[in-house]
Amino acid sequence: MNYNLISILIKYSKSKYQNKIIIKRYFLKRASLNNLLPIIFNIIALYSIINYSMEYIHILILFGITICSIIISFTIMYVKSRYLNKKYSEISDRKLKVSPLIKSAIYDYLSSDFLISLIICLVIFIVFVISIAKDINSIYELRNNSNLFIIITLIFSLGFTGIIGSIPHINWKYQSIVSPNSFIYHLKRSSLVLLGFMGWLILLFIVFGSLINIMLSIKYLYCLLILLFTIINISLTISNMIIKVFMVTIIVVLTMWVSTLPVGFLSILVIPVILTFIKAKNEYREWYLV
Repeated sequence: MNYNLISILIKYSKSKYQNKIIIKRYFLKRASLNNLLPIIFNIIALYSIINYSMEYIHILILFGITICSIIISFTIMYVKSRYLNKKYSEISDRKLKVSPLIKSAIYDYLSSDFLISLIICLVIFIVFVISIAKDINSIYELRNNSNLFIIITLIFSLGFTGIIGSIPHINWKYQSIVSPNSFIYHLKRSSLVLLGFMGWLILLFIVFGSLINIMLSIKYLYCLLILLFTIINISLTISNMIIKVFMVTIIVVLTMWVSTLPVGFLSILVIPVILTFIKAKNEYREWYLV
């Protein structure tokens, strides 16, 4: 049996007694209640001595047995309570302790839209890589094939869009009243969530992309980061969901088109990042009013 001592300790929290004394008193009372019938019998027996001249030795034996029973009952409950407390504390120490920041991020961002987009992205990525691997005889056949990188970047952008559905599920009341945070905080938090779930896929993309063509790998990794931050900025704005999806679609198409141009044109992609950043920074506090 696990004894609930929290209420007892709270009750006497302002007393002068230490927790050990309070707990011992509690178990002593429990032991006395467990031996209530023998105590009552001893009282009756003591009354019988006065009226019927019962031998004192018998009543002393009865009292001795009752006292021993109380002591044994008290000892068993007290030792068992200490053993269970020690056991549960060791179990809690062995458990993996997750940071409250990670827990809150998972609760806020792990929406159905996010999971669906993540699963679809993962499935399409695996199917695409397997189909490509079956059709080539050598990895060098893909060295100058930019279409491979474009398709993989599109797949990742599909996974990034899941953050749009997660933003409305954030506990904005808590963020506005209890723990107000800056826009940079929400930007970093959203980025870490996406990278936490999709970082291993991006790492695979970097490794295998470098084996195929390191220059194309760097080029489309840059495009990937542009899409990541742009989509996060758009998701933090207060716009309608349909408008957000439309804006993301335009940005993705623009990014893929610019990626086919000479490298110098890639700097153009910084413009949508800056514009969406300014828009999101000016609007994100409106989530507090939703």
